[in-house]
Amino acid sequence: MSTDTSDTLVSPESNIAPNGDVIFVVGPEPRKLRVHSAILRYASKYFENMFGPHFAEGQDLGQNSPKEISMPDDNATANNEVPSRLKPDVMFHIAVAADKFDCAVAIKPSNSLWLKPDGVEDIVGLGYLMAAAYILDDATAFSEITLAMAMRHNESYLLLVRKIDCLLDYVPWERRNVLRTKLQQLLFEGSRDAGWYDDEKCTCAWASRHLLAHAKLQHDESLRPIDMHTISQALEKLDCIKDPAVPAPWAPCIRAHHDGPYYRVRRVNRLKEFQKEANGLCIDCVGGGGEGAEQACRIQHPRKAVSD
Repeated sequence: MSTDTSDTLVSPESNIAPNGDVIFVVGPEPRKLRVHSAILRYASKYFENMFGPHFAEGQDLGQNSPKEISMPDDNATANNEVPSRLKPDVMFHIAVAADKFDCAVAIKPSNSLWLKPDGVEDIVGLGYLMAAAYILDDATAFSEITLAMAMRHNESYLLLVRKIDCLLDYVPWERRNVLRTKLQQLLFEGSRDAGWYDDEKCTCAWASRHLLAHAKLQHDESLRPIDMHTISQALEKLDCIKDPAVPAPWAPCIRAHHDGPYYRVRRVNRLKEFQKEANGLCIDCVGGGGEGAEQACRIQHPRKAVSD
C-alpha cells in the first residue's frame, strides 16, 4: 500500500465524499474512490489505525490536496460500498456529534449515501436512521425512512423507546394507519369489480359468485386481517396474486353478456396509484407544528396528510 498526493479528478459515481481528504486507488485496473478519513476512522478499527499518527497514510491530510492511497489487490466495487454504508447506530452517533459541534454542513454531501433505508429491515436500524435524518435536517431522507418504517414494520414502535428515547415524537404512527386504511380500501374495491348485487335480469348469480370467490381468495392468501403482514408484504402478495376461481353458474344466464371483471388490470392500476400516493413524514411539518403551521415544505405532499 503506497501513498501520494493527487489533484486528479474522481468520477461522480466514485466521489463518495466530494470534500474528502483521501482517494483510494483500488484494483488492478485502478478506480479512484474519494472518501473522508475521519468518518472511516470512526466506523472501522482498521482505518482508525491507518489514518492515525503512526502511519504515513495519516500524515498531512486535507481536502484541498487529498492523499492517494494505492490498494491494487482490493476489489473496487466492494471498496466503493464500504465507505458508502455505515451501521445505522453509527450514523446516529455521527449525527449527534455533528450537531453538537456544529459541523453538520461538512457531512451533508454524504447524507444521500449514509441515510438510505435500502436494505435496512430492522425497525431499530430504521429508527436510528430516522433520528439521524431529523438531527441533520435532511428532508428527503426523513421522508424516505419514515415511509420505509410504515411499509416494512407491522408491530409496535414502542421497541424503539428502549434504544432511543427521542424517537417516539417522530415515529410514523398515523402514517402507517393511513396506509393500512388505503390498502383495505384497495381490497374492498377489488371485491366489487364484478358488481355488488345480481340485477333482476341476471339468472346466473354473476355478482354473487364473483364476490364470494374474491372473498375466498383473500382468505386463502391470508390477506385478512391486513395487519398480519407489513404493508410491503401485502403489496407483494397483491402484485402476484391470481384472479379468483369463480364457480360455474347453475344455469345459463338469460342476460346475453356480462362484462369483465378485469381483476388484474384494475388491481395493477390501483397498486400503481397506491404506490404513487404513499409518502413518508414531512420533516418541516413535524418540526414546525403540523398542518396548521405556516412553513414552506421541502417535500411535496398532500396537505391533508402532513399531521400524521
